[in-house]
Amino acid sequence: MLRKICVSTGLVISLIFSPFVLAKDVSNLNQIMSKIAQQMTVIYPLITAKHKLSKQDSQILKEKTGLLLELFTQAKPYINQRSDTYQVSYDLVLQHLKKTKQSFERSSNQYARKRLHSLGTICISCHTQDTQLRSTFGGAGRNAFDSDFAFAEFSFMTRNYNDATKYYDKFLRSTELKSELDIIKPLQRLVTIHTQIFDSPGVAAKQLSEYRNLAAHTKKTSEHLDGWIQGLKSLRKQHVKSTGNMTFSKLESYVKRYIGDTDQAGAEFFASPQDEVSRVWLRGVLFHYLNTNPPKDEIPKILYWLSICDRTLGYSFNFSFADLYLKECIIGHATHPYAKRCYREFEEFVSVSYSGSGGTFIPPELEDELFELKQHLKESN
Repeated sequence: MLRKICVSTGLVISLIFSPFVLAKDVSNLNQIMSKIAQQMTVIYPLITAKHKLSKQDSQILKEKTGLLLELFTQAKPYINQRSDTYQVSYDLVLQHLKKTKQSFERSSNQYARKRLHSLGTICISCHTQDTQLRSTFGGAGRNAFDSDFAFAEFSFMTRNYNDATKYYDKFLRSTELKSELDIIKPLQRLVTIHTQIFDSPGVAAKQLSEYRNLAAHTKKTSEHLDGWIQGLKSLRKQHVKSTGNMTFSKLESYVKRYIGDTDQAGAEFFASPQDEVSRVWLRGVLFHYLNTNPPKDEIPKILYWLSICDRTLGYSFNFSFADLYLKECIIGHATHPYAKRCYREFEEFVSVSYSGSGGTFIPPELEDELFELKQHLKESN
Protein backbone atom coordinates (compact mmCIF):
# COMPACT_ATOMS: atom_id res chain seq x y z
CA MET A 1 0.00 0.00 0.00
CA LEU A 2 1.05 3.51 -0.63
CA ARG A 3 1.91 5.42 2.51
CA LYS A 4 1.17 9.11 2.38
CA ILE A 5 4.27 11.25 2.14
CA CYS A 6 3.75 14.56 3.88
CA VAL A 7 5.35 17.51 2.14
CA SER A 8 6.44 20.72 3.81
CA THR A 9 6.35 24.43 3.41
CA GLY A 10 8.59 24.68 6.46
CA LEU A 11 10.73 22.27 8.47
CA VAL A 12 9.27 20.73 11.58
CA ILE A 13 10.98 23.38 13.68
CA SER A 14 9.20 26.17 11.82
CA LEU A 15 5.81 24.63 12.70
CA ILE A 16 6.04 26.21 16.13
CA PHE A 17 5.48 29.60 14.50
CA SER A 18 2.26 28.56 12.77
CA PRO A 19 -0.82 30.53 13.91
CA PHE A 20 -2.85 27.30 13.77
CA VAL A 21 -0.88 25.61 16.56
CA LEU A 22 -2.43 25.57 20.05
CA ALA A 23 -0.40 27.18 22.86
CA LYS A 24 0.13 23.85 24.63
CA ASP A 25 1.32 22.23 21.40
CA VAL A 26 3.66 25.15 20.77
CA SER A 27 5.25 24.66 24.17
CA ASN A 28 5.62 20.89 23.84
CA LEU A 29 6.89 20.98 20.26
CA ASN A 30 9.24 23.84 21.07
CA GLN A 31 10.81 21.82 23.88
CA ILE A 32 11.36 18.81 21.60
CA MET A 33 12.80 20.89 18.78
CA SER A 34 15.12 22.72 21.18
CA LYS A 35 16.50 19.33 22.26
CA ILE A 36 16.95 18.33 18.61
CA ALA A 37 18.83 21.56 17.95
CA GLN A 38 21.09 20.91 20.93
CA GLN A 39 21.99 17.47 19.63
CA MET A 40 22.77 18.87 16.18
CA THR A 41 25.08 21.39 17.84
CA VAL A 42 27.09 18.51 19.28
CA ILE A 43 27.27 16.28 16.20
CA TYR A 44 27.56 18.73 13.31
CA PRO A 45 31.26 19.58 13.93
CA LEU A 46 31.97 15.81 13.91
CA ILE A 47 29.97 15.33 10.72
CA THR A 48 31.87 18.02 8.83
CA ALA A 49 35.33 17.44 10.34
CA LYS A 50 37.97 16.53 7.77
CA HIS A 51 39.69 13.92 9.95
CA LYS A 52 38.70 10.27 10.03
CA LEU A 53 36.25 9.32 12.73
CA SER A 54 37.74 7.81 15.89
CA LYS A 55 35.95 5.05 17.76
CA GLN A 56 34.85 7.63 20.30
CA ASP A 57 33.54 9.95 17.56
CA SER A 58 31.61 7.09 15.96
CA GLN A 59 30.09 6.11 19.29
CA ILE A 60 28.97 9.70 19.92
CA LEU A 61 27.36 9.91 16.48
CA LYS A 62 25.68 6.55 16.94
CA GLU A 63 24.23 7.56 20.31
CA LYS A 64 23.09 10.96 19.05
CA THR A 65 21.47 9.41 15.98
CA GLY A 66 19.40 7.18 18.25
CA LEU A 67 18.46 10.17 20.40
CA LEU A 68 17.48 12.25 17.35
CA LEU A 69 15.26 9.41 16.17
CA GLU A 70 13.59 9.26 19.59
CA LEU A 71 13.03 13.03 19.65
CA PHE A 72 11.56 13.18 16.15
CA THR A 73 9.31 10.26 17.06
CA GLN A 74 8.13 12.17 20.16
CA ALA A 75 7.17 15.05 17.90
CA LYS A 76 4.88 12.89 15.77
CA PRO A 77 1.59 13.63 17.65
CA TYR A 78 2.09 17.35 17.08
CA ILE A 79 3.22 16.93 13.47
CA ASN A 80 0.14 14.83 12.68
CA GLN A 81 -2.11 17.72 13.69
CA ARG A 82 -0.70 19.98 11.02
CA SER A 83 -2.00 20.41 7.51
CA ASP A 84 0.21 18.88 4.83
CA THR A 85 1.05 22.36 3.60
CA TYR A 86 2.68 23.17 6.95
CA GLN A 87 4.71 19.99 7.28
CA VAL A 88 8.06 18.76 6.14
CA SER A 89 8.54 15.30 4.78
CA TYR A 90 8.29 13.91 8.27
CA ASP A 91 8.47 10.35 7.01
CA LEU A 92 11.63 11.22 5.08
CA VAL A 93 13.34 12.45 8.26
CA LEU A 94 12.36 9.34 10.21
CA GLN A 95 13.37 6.95 7.42
CA HIS A 96 16.66 8.77 6.98
CA LEU A 97 17.49 8.51 10.67
CA LYS A 98 16.42 4.85 10.87
CA LYS A 99 18.69 3.91 7.96
CA THR A 100 21.52 5.94 9.46
CA LYS A 101 21.11 4.13 12.78
CA GLN A 102 21.19 0.80 10.94
CA SER A 103 24.42 1.83 9.22
CA PHE A 104 26.06 2.50 12.58
CA GLU A 105 24.81 -0.86 13.87
CA ARG A 106 26.50 -2.53 10.87
CA SER A 107 29.68 -0.58 11.70
CA SER A 108 29.43 1.33 8.41
CA ASN A 109 30.49 4.44 10.27
CA GLN A 110 31.79 6.55 7.38
CA TYR A 111 28.65 5.89 5.34
CA ALA A 112 26.48 6.72 8.36
CA ARG A 113 28.44 9.95 8.78
CA LYS A 114 27.62 10.92 5.16
CA ARG A 115 23.96 10.20 5.81
CA LEU A 116 23.99 12.49 8.85
CA HIS A 117 25.48 15.20 6.66
CA SER A 118 22.53 14.72 4.30
CA LEU A 119 20.19 15.28 7.25
CA GLY A 120 21.64 18.79 7.40
CA THR A 121 20.65 19.24 3.76
CA ILE A 122 17.06 18.32 4.63
CA CYS A 123 17.08 20.95 7.39
CA ILE A 124 18.48 23.58 5.02
CA SER A 125 15.95 22.77 2.30
CA CYS A 126 13.10 23.24 4.74
CA HIS A 127 14.33 26.11 6.88
CA THR A 128 14.71 28.31 3.83
CA GLN A 129 10.98 28.07 3.18
CA ASP A 130 10.18 30.97 5.50
CA THR A 131 11.88 34.04 6.95
CA GLN A 132 12.28 32.86 10.55
CA LEU A 133 15.63 33.46 12.25
CA ARG A 134 17.35 31.23 14.79
CA SER A 135 15.51 31.41 18.10
CA THR A 136 15.56 28.02 19.80
CA PHE A 137 19.23 27.73 20.79
CA GLY A 138 22.55 29.53 20.79
CA GLY A 139 24.46 27.12 18.61
CA ALA A 140 28.15 26.31 18.45
CA GLY A 141 30.95 28.82 17.91
CA ARG A 142 33.41 28.98 15.06
CA ASN A 143 36.11 27.22 17.10
CA ALA A 144 34.07 24.00 17.07
CA PHE A 145 34.51 23.61 13.30
CA ASP A 146 37.43 22.72 11.05
CA SER A 147 36.74 25.46 8.51
CA ASP A 148 34.91 28.71 7.85
CA PHE A 149 32.79 26.90 5.27
CA ALA A 150 31.65 24.23 7.73
CA PHE A 151 30.64 26.89 10.25
CA ALA A 152 28.85 28.85 7.53
CA GLU A 153 26.89 25.73 6.57
CA PHE A 154 25.94 25.07 10.20
CA SER A 155 24.84 28.69 10.61
CA PHE A 156 22.81 28.51 7.40
CA MET A 157 21.18 25.25 8.49
CA THR A 158 20.21 26.74 11.87
CA ARG A 159 18.91 30.08 10.53
CA ASN A 160 21.78 32.25 11.73
CA TYR A 161 22.00 34.07 8.42
CA ASN A 162 24.31 36.85 9.62
CA ASP A 163 27.04 34.38 10.57
CA ALA A 164 26.35 32.30 7.47
CA THR A 165 26.87 35.32 5.22
CA LYS A 166 29.98 36.42 7.13
CA TYR A 167 31.72 33.04 6.99
CA TYR A 168 30.77 32.22 3.40
CA ASP A 169 32.42 35.54 2.57
CA LYS A 170 35.54 34.67 4.58
CA PHE A 171 35.76 31.28 2.88
CA LEU A 172 35.34 32.71 -0.62
CA ARG A 173 38.02 35.36 -0.03
CA SER A 174 40.50 32.93 1.56
CA THR A 175 43.58 31.77 -0.34
CA GLU A 176 43.00 28.05 0.23
CA LEU A 177 42.59 25.85 -2.83
CA LYS A 178 39.00 25.55 -4.02
CA SER A 179 37.22 23.36 -6.52
CA GLU A 180 34.53 24.78 -8.78
CA LEU A 181 31.90 23.36 -6.42
CA ASP A 182 33.65 25.05 -3.48
CA ILE A 183 33.04 28.37 -5.23
CA ILE A 184 29.56 27.72 -6.57
CA LYS A 185 27.96 26.32 -3.40
CA PRO A 186 28.57 29.35 -1.13
CA LEU A 187 27.37 31.66 -3.88
CA GLN A 188 24.20 29.59 -4.24
CA ARG A 189 23.63 29.88 -0.50
CA LEU A 190 23.99 33.67 -0.64
CA VAL A 191 21.50 33.85 -3.53
CA THR A 192 19.03 31.81 -1.47
CA ILE A 193 19.45 33.93 1.66
CA HIS A 194 18.95 37.28 -0.07
CA THR A 195 16.53 36.26 -2.82
CA GLN A 196 14.32 33.47 -1.48
CA ILE A 197 14.36 34.10 2.27
CA PHE A 198 14.62 37.89 2.47
CA ASP A 199 13.20 38.72 -0.96
CA SER A 200 16.00 41.17 -1.83
CA PRO A 201 17.46 40.32 -5.26
CA GLY A 202 19.12 43.73 -5.43
CA VAL A 203 21.13 42.98 -2.29
CA ALA A 204 22.10 39.61 -3.75
CA ALA A 205 23.28 41.23 -7.01
CA LYS A 206 25.40 43.74 -5.09
CA GLN A 207 27.04 41.11 -2.87
CA LEU A 208 27.72 38.66 -5.69
CA SER A 209 29.33 41.44 -7.74
CA GLU A 210 32.03 41.62 -5.07
CA TYR A 211 33.18 38.10 -5.98
CA ARG A 212 33.89 38.67 -9.66
CA ASN A 213 37.65 38.83 -9.12
CA LEU A 214 38.15 35.78 -6.92
CA ALA A 215 41.54 34.22 -7.63
CA ALA A 216 40.08 30.71 -7.59
CA HIS A 217 37.59 31.40 -10.41
CA THR A 218 37.57 29.21 -13.49
CA LYS A 219 36.01 30.22 -16.78
CA LYS A 220 32.96 28.16 -15.89
CA THR A 221 32.45 29.64 -12.41
CA SER A 222 32.98 33.19 -13.71
CA GLU A 223 30.39 32.71 -16.43
CA HIS A 224 27.95 31.23 -13.95
CA LEU A 225 28.45 34.12 -11.53
CA ASP A 226 27.96 36.69 -14.29
CA GLY A 227 24.74 34.94 -15.29
CA TRP A 228 23.45 35.03 -11.73
CA ILE A 229 24.27 38.73 -11.38
CA GLN A 230 22.56 39.52 -14.67
CA GLY A 231 19.50 37.51 -13.62
CA LEU A 232 19.36 39.21 -10.21
CA LYS A 233 19.57 42.68 -11.73
CA SER A 234 16.77 41.81 -14.14
CA LEU A 235 14.70 40.40 -11.29
CA ARG A 236 15.28 43.56 -9.24
CA LYS A 237 13.93 45.78 -12.06
CA GLN A 238 10.68 43.85 -12.36
CA HIS A 239 10.58 42.88 -8.71
CA VAL A 240 7.55 43.06 -6.44
CA LYS A 241 7.55 41.88 -2.85
CA SER A 242 6.66 38.19 -2.54
CA THR A 243 4.80 38.85 0.69
CA GLY A 244 1.74 41.01 1.18
CA ASN A 245 -1.33 41.04 -1.06
CA MET A 246 -0.44 38.04 -3.18
CA THR A 247 -3.29 36.44 -5.10
CA PHE A 248 -3.38 33.12 -6.87
CA SER A 249 -3.81 34.82 -10.24
CA LYS A 250 -0.65 36.87 -9.59
CA LEU A 251 1.13 33.68 -8.60
CA GLU A 252 0.14 32.07 -11.89
CA SER A 253 1.47 35.05 -13.81
CA TYR A 254 4.87 34.72 -12.10
CA VAL A 255 4.93 31.00 -12.85
CA LYS A 256 4.30 31.68 -16.55
CA ARG A 257 7.02 34.35 -16.55
CA TYR A 258 9.74 32.38 -14.78
CA ILE A 259 8.89 28.77 -15.63
CA GLY A 260 6.99 29.14 -18.87
CA ASP A 261 4.43 26.72 -20.26
CA THR A 262 4.07 24.26 -17.40
CA ASP A 263 2.08 21.91 -19.64
CA GLN A 264 5.38 21.24 -21.41
CA ALA A 265 7.71 21.42 -18.38
CA GLY A 266 8.87 17.81 -18.63
CA ALA A 267 11.40 16.78 -15.98
CA GLU A 268 13.97 19.50 -16.34
CA PHE A 269 17.42 18.98 -14.90
CA PHE A 270 19.22 22.17 -15.89
CA ALA A 271 18.45 25.86 -16.18
CA SER A 272 20.52 28.84 -17.21
CA PRO A 273 22.05 30.90 -14.38
CA GLN A 274 19.56 33.67 -15.16
CA ASP A 275 16.66 31.23 -14.87
CA GLU A 276 18.09 29.74 -11.68
CA VAL A 277 17.89 32.99 -9.70
CA SER A 278 14.36 33.76 -10.91
CA ARG A 279 13.27 30.29 -9.82
CA VAL A 280 14.92 30.72 -6.43
CA TRP A 281 12.82 33.87 -6.01
CA LEU A 282 9.70 32.12 -7.34
CA ARG A 283 10.21 29.23 -4.92
CA GLY A 284 10.15 31.76 -2.07
CA VAL A 285 6.96 33.30 -3.44
CA LEU A 286 5.29 29.90 -3.60
CA PHE A 287 6.28 29.05 -0.03
CA HIS A 288 5.16 32.42 1.29
CA TYR A 289 1.79 31.96 -0.39
CA LEU A 290 1.40 28.46 1.00
CA ASN A 291 1.99 29.86 4.48
CA THR A 292 -1.20 31.93 4.10
CA ASN A 293 -3.26 28.70 4.24
CA PRO A 294 -4.72 28.92 0.70
CA PRO A 295 -7.80 27.01 -0.54
CA LYS A 296 -7.12 23.29 -0.84
CA ASP A 297 -7.96 23.31 -4.54
CA GLU A 298 -4.91 25.52 -5.24
CA ILE A 299 -2.39 23.33 -3.44
CA PRO A 300 -1.84 20.63 -6.13
CA LYS A 301 -0.87 23.30 -8.66
CA ILE A 302 1.57 24.86 -6.21
CA LEU A 303 3.12 21.46 -5.46
CA TYR A 304 3.54 20.89 -9.19
CA TRP A 305 5.19 24.29 -9.67
CA LEU A 306 7.49 23.70 -6.70
CA SER A 307 8.57 20.38 -8.19
CA ILE A 308 9.64 22.13 -11.39
CA CYS A 309 11.59 24.75 -9.44
CA ASP A 310 13.29 22.17 -7.24
CA ARG A 311 14.13 19.88 -10.12
CA THR A 312 16.68 22.43 -11.33
CA LEU A 313 17.61 23.97 -7.97
CA GLY A 314 17.64 21.39 -5.22
CA TYR A 315 18.08 17.84 -6.46
CA SER A 316 20.08 15.50 -4.22
CA PHE A 317 21.36 12.01 -4.95
CA ASN A 318 19.92 10.87 -1.61
CA PHE A 319 16.46 12.36 -1.93
CA SER A 320 14.51 14.77 -4.06
CA PHE A 321 12.04 17.27 -2.70
CA ALA A 322 10.76 17.64 -6.26
CA ASP A 323 9.72 14.00 -6.17
CA LEU A 324 8.08 14.43 -2.77
CA TYR A 325 6.02 17.36 -4.04
CA LEU A 326 4.85 15.30 -7.02
CA LYS A 327 4.00 12.26 -4.89
CA GLU A 328 2.09 14.41 -2.40
CA CYS A 329 0.18 15.90 -5.32
CA ILE A 330 -0.68 12.41 -6.60
CA ILE A 331 -1.43 10.71 -3.29
CA GLY A 332 -2.87 13.56 -1.24
CA HIS A 333 -4.92 15.16 -4.03
CA ALA A 334 -5.72 12.21 -6.30
CA THR A 335 -9.10 13.57 -7.45
CA HIS A 336 -7.68 16.92 -8.52
CA PRO A 337 -6.99 17.34 -12.27
CA TYR A 338 -3.35 18.19 -11.53
CA ALA A 339 -2.77 14.79 -9.93
CA LYS A 340 -2.49 13.20 -13.39
CA ARG A 341 -0.15 15.96 -14.50
CA CYS A 342 2.02 15.33 -11.45
CA TYR A 343 2.10 11.65 -12.30
CA ARG A 344 3.18 12.35 -15.89
CA GLU A 345 5.94 14.64 -14.60
CA PHE A 346 7.19 12.01 -12.15
CA GLU A 347 7.02 9.29 -14.80
CA GLU A 348 8.94 11.46 -17.26
CA PHE A 349 11.60 12.24 -14.66
CA VAL A 350 12.10 8.55 -13.87
CA SER A 351 12.34 7.74 -17.58
CA VAL A 352 14.90 10.48 -18.24
CA SER A 353 16.90 9.54 -15.16
CA TYR A 354 17.38 5.95 -16.27
CA SER A 355 17.82 6.48 -19.99
CA GLY A 356 21.16 6.07 -21.72
CA SER A 357 22.81 4.97 -24.93
CA GLY A 358 21.77 1.38 -24.19
CA GLY A 359 18.10 2.21 -23.68
CA THR A 360 15.89 2.82 -20.67
CA PHE A 361 16.29 0.53 -17.66
CA ILE A 362 14.09 1.52 -14.73
CA PRO A 363 14.84 -0.32 -11.44
CA PRO A 364 12.11 -2.79 -10.42
CA GLU A 365 11.32 -0.90 -7.21
CA LEU A 366 10.62 2.27 -9.21
CA GLU A 367 8.54 0.31 -11.70
CA ASP A 368 6.48 -0.92 -8.76
CA GLU A 369 6.14 2.58 -7.37
CA LEU A 370 4.95 3.96 -10.71
CA PHE A 371 2.41 1.15 -10.96
CA GLU A 372 1.11 1.81 -7.44
CA LEU A 373 0.82 5.54 -8.07
CA LYS A 374 -1.07 4.92 -11.30
CA GLN A 375 -3.40 2.47 -9.57
CA HIS A 376 -4.00 4.99 -6.81
CA LEU A 377 -5.14 7.53 -9.38
CA LYS A 378 -7.46 5.00 -11.07
CA GLU A 379 -9.03 3.91 -7.80
CA SER A 380 -9.57 7.50 -6.66
CA ASN A 381 -11.31 8.69 -9.83
